[in-house]
Amino acid sequence: MIIDVAAGLFATVGLRRTTMESIAAAAGRGRRTVYMYFRNKAEIYDAVVEMEIRQITNPLSSIAHSAEPLDVILQRYGEERARRLVDLIRRNPLLIRDFAQGHSRVERLRDKLHKAEAQILAALFRRNMPDNQEAGSPSPEDFAFLFLGMLRGNDRLLTKTDGLNEAIRLSSLSAWLVTRGL
Repeated sequence: MIIDVAAGLFATVGLRRTTMESIAAAAGRGRRTVYMYFRNKAEIYDAVVEMEIRQITNPLSSIAHSAEPLDVILQRYGEERARRLVDLIRRNPLLIRDFAQGHSRVERLRDKLHKAEAQILAALFRRNMPDNQEAGSPSPEDFAFLFLGMLRGNDRLLTKTDGLNEAIRLSSLSAWLVTRGL
Protein backbone atom coordinates (compact mmCIF):
# COMPACT_ATOMS: atom_id res chain seq x y z
CA MET A 1 0.00 0.00 0.00
CA ILE A 2 2.83 2.38 0.81
CA ILE A 3 4.35 1.83 -2.62
CA ASP A 4 1.02 2.45 -4.37
CA VAL A 5 0.42 5.63 -2.37
CA ALA A 6 3.96 6.84 -3.05
CA ALA A 7 3.57 6.11 -6.77
CA GLY A 8 0.45 8.29 -6.84
CA LEU A 9 2.20 11.12 -5.02
CA PHE A 10 5.31 10.94 -7.21
CA ALA A 11 3.02 11.05 -10.26
CA THR A 12 0.94 14.02 -9.15
CA VAL A 13 3.14 16.05 -6.80
CA GLY A 14 6.56 15.03 -8.05
CA LEU A 15 9.50 13.33 -6.41
CA ARG A 16 11.01 16.48 -4.97
CA ARG A 17 7.80 17.67 -3.30
CA THR A 18 6.84 14.24 -1.94
CA THR A 19 8.12 13.63 1.58
CA MET A 20 8.13 10.63 3.90
CA GLU A 21 5.57 12.53 5.98
CA SER A 22 3.25 13.10 3.01
CA ILE A 23 3.51 9.43 2.06
CA ALA A 24 2.64 8.37 5.59
CA ALA A 25 -0.29 10.80 5.77
CA ALA A 26 -1.68 9.73 2.38
CA ALA A 27 -1.36 6.07 3.43
CA GLY A 28 -3.16 6.76 6.69
CA ARG A 29 -0.14 5.58 8.64
CA GLY A 30 2.34 7.13 10.99
CA ARG A 31 5.74 8.21 9.78
CA ARG A 32 7.40 5.54 11.91
CA THR A 33 5.39 2.84 10.16
CA VAL A 34 6.73 3.98 6.79
CA TYR A 35 10.27 4.01 8.21
CA MET A 36 9.80 0.40 9.36
CA TYR A 37 9.63 -0.65 5.71
CA PHE A 38 11.81 1.96 3.99
CA ARG A 39 14.86 3.85 5.23
CA ASN A 40 14.21 6.87 3.03
CA LYS A 41 12.32 8.26 0.07
CA ALA A 42 14.92 6.94 -2.38
CA GLU A 43 14.14 3.36 -1.29
CA ILE A 44 10.45 3.97 -1.81
CA TYR A 45 11.14 5.45 -5.22
CA ASP A 46 13.22 2.40 -6.16
CA ALA A 47 10.34 0.16 -5.08
CA VAL A 48 7.95 2.20 -7.23
CA VAL A 49 10.30 1.85 -10.21
CA GLU A 50 10.49 -1.93 -9.68
CA MET A 51 6.68 -2.10 -9.53
CA GLU A 52 6.36 -0.11 -12.76
CA ILE A 53 8.95 -2.29 -14.50
CA ARG A 54 7.06 -5.44 -13.49
CA GLN A 55 3.83 -3.94 -14.87
CA ILE A 56 5.61 -3.57 -18.19
CA THR A 57 7.78 -6.69 -18.31
CA ASN A 58 5.37 -9.33 -16.96
CA PRO A 59 3.04 -9.13 -19.98
CA LEU A 60 6.04 -8.86 -22.32
CA SER A 61 7.54 -11.99 -20.83
CA SER A 62 4.25 -13.83 -21.36
CA ILE A 63 4.24 -12.80 -25.01
CA ALA A 64 7.89 -13.85 -25.42
CA HIS A 65 7.11 -17.30 -23.99
CA SER A 66 4.15 -17.94 -26.27
CA ALA A 67 4.27 -20.71 -28.86
CA GLU A 68 3.54 -18.40 -31.80
CA PRO A 69 6.00 -17.89 -34.66
CA LEU A 70 8.87 -15.51 -33.91
CA ASP A 71 7.65 -12.76 -36.25
CA VAL A 72 4.24 -12.74 -34.55
CA ILE A 73 5.81 -12.71 -31.10
CA LEU A 74 8.08 -9.78 -31.98
CA GLN A 75 5.24 -7.81 -33.50
CA ARG A 76 3.00 -8.42 -30.47
CA TYR A 77 5.92 -7.63 -28.15
CA GLY A 78 6.53 -4.24 -29.80
CA GLU A 79 2.84 -3.34 -29.75
CA GLU A 80 2.34 -4.34 -26.13
CA ARG A 81 5.55 -2.58 -25.07
CA ALA A 82 4.37 0.67 -26.66
CA ARG A 83 0.94 0.37 -25.01
CA ARG A 84 2.47 -0.35 -21.60
CA LEU A 85 4.76 2.66 -21.85
CA VAL A 86 1.83 4.89 -22.82
CA ASP A 87 -0.06 3.55 -19.79
CA LEU A 88 2.93 4.43 -17.61
CA ILE A 89 3.00 7.96 -19.01
CA ARG A 90 -0.74 8.34 -18.39
CA ARG A 91 -0.39 7.11 -14.80
CA ASN A 92 2.54 9.42 -14.26
CA PRO A 93 2.06 12.63 -16.26
CA LEU A 94 5.18 14.19 -14.73
CA LEU A 95 7.25 11.60 -16.60
CA ILE A 96 6.60 13.48 -19.84
CA ARG A 97 8.27 16.59 -18.46
CA ASP A 98 11.14 14.56 -17.01
CA PHE A 99 11.46 12.60 -20.25
CA ALA A 100 11.65 15.79 -22.32
CA GLN A 101 14.34 17.17 -20.01
CA GLY A 102 16.36 13.93 -20.10
CA HIS A 103 15.98 13.68 -16.33
CA SER A 104 18.25 11.15 -14.61
CA ARG A 105 15.28 9.50 -12.81
CA VAL A 106 13.71 8.60 -16.14
CA GLU A 107 17.05 7.39 -17.47
CA ARG A 108 17.50 5.11 -14.44
CA LEU A 109 14.02 3.67 -15.01
CA ARG A 110 14.79 3.20 -18.73
CA ASP A 111 18.11 1.50 -17.93
CA LYS A 112 16.47 -0.95 -15.50
CA LEU A 113 13.69 -1.64 -17.97
CA HIS A 114 16.26 -2.11 -20.76
CA LYS A 115 18.16 -4.73 -18.75
CA ALA A 116 14.98 -6.65 -17.92
CA GLU A 117 13.81 -6.57 -21.53
CA ALA A 118 17.23 -7.61 -22.85
CA GLN A 119 17.02 -10.77 -20.75
CA ILE A 120 13.50 -11.56 -21.97
CA LEU A 121 14.45 -11.02 -25.62
CA ALA A 122 17.79 -12.85 -25.46
CA ALA A 123 15.97 -15.93 -24.14
CA LEU A 124 13.40 -15.60 -26.94
CA PHE A 125 16.06 -15.34 -29.63
CA ARG A 126 18.05 -18.19 -28.08
CA ARG A 127 15.00 -20.46 -28.45
CA ASN A 128 14.51 -19.39 -32.06
CA MET A 129 18.06 -19.44 -33.39
CA PRO A 130 19.16 -22.28 -35.66
CA ASP A 131 21.28 -24.89 -33.91
CA ASN A 132 23.97 -24.82 -36.57
CA GLN A 133 25.05 -21.18 -36.29
CA GLU A 134 28.19 -20.26 -38.22
CA ALA A 135 31.15 -19.00 -36.26
CA GLY A 136 30.94 -15.23 -35.96
CA SER A 137 27.17 -15.16 -36.48
CA PRO A 138 25.18 -12.76 -34.35
CA SER A 139 24.31 -14.13 -30.91
CA PRO A 140 20.85 -14.12 -29.32
CA GLU A 141 22.08 -11.20 -27.21
CA ASP A 142 23.07 -9.33 -30.39
CA PHE A 143 19.58 -9.79 -31.84
CA ALA A 144 18.01 -8.74 -28.52
CA PHE A 145 20.22 -5.63 -28.41
CA LEU A 146 19.36 -4.66 -31.99
CA PHE A 147 15.62 -5.25 -31.68
CA LEU A 148 15.40 -3.46 -28.35
CA GLY A 149 17.45 -0.59 -29.73
CA MET A 150 14.97 -0.18 -32.57
CA LEU A 151 12.04 -0.21 -30.15
CA ARG A 152 13.68 2.21 -27.73
CA GLY A 153 14.37 4.59 -30.59
CA ASN A 154 10.62 5.03 -30.90
CA ASP A 155 9.99 5.79 -27.21
CA ARG A 156 9.93 9.57 -27.68
CA LEU A 157 7.04 9.15 -30.12
CA LEU A 158 4.93 7.91 -27.21
CA THR A 159 4.91 11.38 -25.65
CA LYS A 160 3.32 12.92 -28.76
CA THR A 161 -0.30 13.00 -29.84
CA ASP A 162 -0.98 9.87 -31.92
CA GLY A 163 2.59 8.76 -31.34
CA LEU A 164 1.37 5.34 -30.20
CA ASN A 165 0.16 4.41 -33.68
CA GLU A 166 3.45 5.45 -35.26
CA ALA A 167 5.46 3.58 -32.61
CA ILE A 168 3.39 0.45 -33.24
CA ARG A 169 3.90 0.78 -37.00
CA LEU A 170 7.65 1.15 -36.56
CA SER A 171 7.82 -1.74 -34.06
CA SER A 172 6.17 -3.96 -36.67
CA LEU A 173 8.79 -2.87 -39.19
CA SER A 174 11.50 -3.59 -36.61
CA ALA A 175 10.12 -7.10 -36.08
CA TRP A 176 10.09 -7.66 -39.84
CA LEU A 177 13.71 -6.51 -40.20
CA VAL A 178 14.98 -8.65 -37.33
CA THR A 179 13.25 -11.83 -38.48
CA ARG A 180 14.69 -11.34 -41.97
CA GLY A 181 18.12 -11.22 -40.37
CA LEU A 182 17.60 -14.60 -38.72
